[in-house]
Amino acid sequence: MADAMHVEPMCYGVYRFVAGSEPANADLKAAWLSAFPKKTAVERLAIRPFDAVVAAGTAAAALGAGDFHLSPYTFIAASRKQTVRDDMRFLTCSLDESDIVMVDGLPTTSFERTVFDLLRLDEDPSLVDGFMRDAARRCAHTFDFERLSELLGPVASRYGFPEGGESFAADLILRNVSDVLVDRAHEALQSAVADICKSEAFQTAMRDTAALFLDALRGSGLPSSLETLQRTLIDSIGNLRLEVGGETGHIGAKALAGGFTAATGALPKPDVESVATALVKAAMLPDAPEGDNGPAGTASEEA
Repeated sequence: MADAMHVEPMCYGVYRFVAGSEPANADLKAAWLSAFPKKTAVERLAIRPFDAVVAAGTAAAALGAGDFHLSPYTFIAASRKQTVRDDMRFLTCSLDESDIVMVDGLPTTSFERTVFDLLRLDEDPSLVDGFMRDAARRCAHTFDFERLSELLGPVASRYGFPEGGESFAADLILRNVSDVLVDRAHEALQSAVADICKSEAFQTAMRDTAALFLDALRGSGLPSSLETLQRTLIDSIGNLRLEVGGETGHIGAKALAGGFTAATGALPKPDVESVATALVKAAMLPDAPEGDNGPAGTASEEA
């Protein structure tokens, strides 16, 4: 078939069809196939533990994070394995199946396990940091802190951290992933607020609060012009309508939610304390003038 140019060699014992499309990471797949050429890929993938798992820098490149290359092709083998190829190496060690993910049809070490393998092989720490940052940003991966701590335990002291791995894992995540986690939390907060603003319960609460606020103003002895201005403002908000699918929608929930989301996008990242303080302040009504025990006090208590 090779002489007839139906197939072409990729490496010793591995061929591909000339007319076929180029698969993802074709050279890596050819290297993996050549490791145990007497068995088909289907047979090998059915065996547990896997006879060869993509690992270290090769795994990082396959996962699509960091500044790594597929070659030299690195695999973790279940038993001792040697090769005459200069661009291939095998690491013999045990591997938990929970630390394996499938990438383009090949068993590959997970993000957490790849971090550990890179560190135990004395890879450049700056490259490991870059791998973690890309994993969080580009691949949207959320690192499992507990699993990463367990894996890093054996090498923590080598990098100047206490035994156990927790401190080492926390340092890596804080330095490389924390800003991504803050951005995700901020986006989640915006989305949650938008969903709340769209709800019927929120709109009902707005109307009820507006009524209580007007009662408070009425009983506070403020000039009638201020009350009129406040009522006009609230009525304007309450009368807002949206065209949804050709029909008039509910009170401008989408406009309010969209405006709030757009406005909060320019604000600094919130923290729990500031959000709680803002909510408390927003829920407070103006105090009535001293000595006034009329409707304003009642309205505040109801609110």
